[in-house]
Amino acid sequence: MVRYDPEKYAAVADNFVYVHRALRRDLSRIIEGGAELFERDFPRFARILAKHTELEDSLFFPALEERAPGSTTMTTAPHQEIESLAAALVAEDSGGDPSERLRALQELLVAHLREEEELVMPAMMEHFEAAEIWALDGRIMELCPPEFMQEMLPWWFTHIDAEDRVAVAQNMAVGVPSEVLPVLCQWISAGLDEAEWGALVARVPALTSGAV
Repeated sequence: MVRYDPEKYAAVADNFVYVHRALRRDLSRIIEGGAELFERDFPRFARILAKHTELEDSLFFPALEERAPGSTTMTTAPHQEIESLAAALVAEDSGGDPSERLRALQELLVAHLREEEELVMPAMMEHFEAAEIWALDGRIMELCPPEFMQEMLPWWFTHIDAEDRVAVAQNMAVGVPSEVLPVLCQWISAGLDEAEWGALVARVPALTSGAV
């Protein structure tokens, strides 16, 4: 197993590990859930996927390209193809049974996320100090409107396991302004039942500022 600097890994993992896991898990759930679940939940999945791609393309990848030209060129075509498939599935005139196209999307997405984790994430840690990655991560709040964060955070914490929730919450507790944390906590808790939220707060006491 590859060993990474723990500070750099913590700084980069939210966007290249934990969000990826949530995307994989939610898409699998939607595929398994049939047409009714697809109609209800896929548009949200597509919105979150599109914003994740946008943040990579406008924030993280340009910064990496400045220091390591060519490090992200392999992502351009997959991003375009994945977004095109997702948009077609959301479109009202896509028609027919979506299962085949969903599985095609899943195959492309899983392969692409693995490539980012194996190539782009290590390059971020090689070419940036942890503080620099945290500074990039801090700009996410500037680029995401509150209504998106209100939708995304409950979705994220619902579709990762308990250990991932702790890791993400710990990162948020140290990585966001103290005045913002209570609002984020309220959005996070909206995605969890009372027992799940209580277990998370017990392990990340800083979340008590937003307990509901």
